[in-house]
Amino acid sequence: MRTPSLAWIGHPVTVLAVVLLPLNDHLFKAWWPGPVTGKLSDVAGLIIAPPLLDLLIRRPLVSTALTGAGFILVKTTLGGAALASYAWSALWGPAQVIADPTDLLALPALAVAWWARGRPHPRAVRQARAVIVIPFAVLAVAATSAVPVMLPDSAYAAGTYDGAIVVAVSGGEAYHPTKTIFASRDGGWSWAASGGLRPPVVRTSACVPGEPDHCYRIVPGLLKVEQSAGGLWTTAWEVSPGDQDRLARAHEPRAPDRAGKVASLGIAVQEAPGGHTVVVANGVDGIVLRDTGGGWHRLGWAGPAGFAAAKAVALTAPGRYHKLVPGIALLAALAAALAALGCAAGRSTFPLAALTMLAGGYYCLAGLNTPILFNPAAVLFGLLLLAGGLIWAATIRALRRVRLPAWGVVIVTGFAEYYAVMVPYRLWSAGLIGHYHQATGLAVLLGGATAATAALTLLRHGARRRAAAETDGR
Repeated sequence: MRTPSLAWIGHPVTVLAVVLLPLNDHLFKAWWPGPVTGKLSDVAGLIIAPPLLDLLIRRPLVSTALTGAGFILVKTTLGGAALASYAWSALWGPAQVIADPTDLLALPALAVAWWARGRPHPRAVRQARAVIVIPFAVLAVAATSAVPVMLPDSAYAAGTYDGAIVVAVSGGEAYHPTKTIFASRDGGWSWAASGGLRPPVVRTSACVPGEPDHCYRIVPGLLKVEQSAGGLWTTAWEVSPGDQDRLARAHEPRAPDRAGKVASLGIAVQEAPGGHTVVVANGVDGIVLRDTGGGWHRLGWAGPAGFAAAKAVALTAPGRYHKLVPGIALLAALAAALAALGCAAGRSTFPLAALTMLAGGYYCLAGLNTPILFNPAAVLFGLLLLAGGLIWAATIRALRRVRLPAWGVVIVTGFAEYYAVMVPYRLWSAGLIGHYHQATGLAVLLGGATAATAALTLLRHGARRRAAAETDGR
């Protein structure tokens, strides 16, 4: 390990940030919540990250630049925040990182980190201090408080107690979920939270009281209930797998890509005047109720009121694809158009300029798709990259080789690529494609085929044009 890296991680400024980060996350934020303590963790993290990263990279400027670029990516784009959430969850457990452009106010902390790098202390002091600080720095970064993963409210068990139907609901923070018991004494039409009751035992089958041959059971993984009649099991109620897939995505949880469980999880049967009632816990979709007349009714989650038919998501409602899909489609369109332009230009250095323009386009799109609807900083950064890429491409003089027909193919490729990605999701939303993963697979297939067709067309066109030019030269 080189001495400069140890000097940087052992500098008093870095040590102060290592101490400040856990104190702020676990004490100051609780005592004085607000924007100051909210940004203080970002400041401390930006001071710690470059010297910690430099222990591996051994290039201070690269370490600082990577820290800044990663911070900007995470704080200004939904895709960057989602990627950080995945990485953090894989390393340290469930967590959610939020894209918040106002956190960019902490970026000057990188200058403080760079200043500390240029102020070394005596060798013996910095080495001893670094040996002590490194493990604490890793722990401080690992233990920094991320936004907790919030799970959607989910009905997971049903039962009976003292003449009432009870349903257990779990939700809230992933590490410490809360469980609430709701009870109904009118056959499942009105509900109220009931404290002091234990959650009912999760049962996958139940029989009508006094009729051991008349039973109901759920089908694991599906929204489906079967009933026995004369020893044979027949379907009593179900939602098709395609509609179940759409319902699962209609109940979008607050944690990125953490799908709520939409399936029959528990069942209870209660004897009632004139017949019997059946209640099935269906995860985040709520419950399904069989009345004494044999009719089945989906009741959605109604918050403190328990469950209500008016809160159930209609099976005819348009499917909700991921909110990043349109941005991904635009990015794919830009990438396909730039790839086609590179094939038309026929210069080996042009792809680097095209990649710069692609990065600029990504930031422009991400800036238009942030939680605050518009992020000027990301859009401005994207426009700068776009301009830089265009200037680079102009200096290469590759665009002079692109003739008018090739420009037409490039433009058509961009539009075709966007619709090749979006159309499958829109067909799924309209119910014409059965499952979301089928729409995703079709979008990848059509998008890849569109981009490949354009590239091959332009490459063949360039080859024919060069062959014609060689023939004319002879």
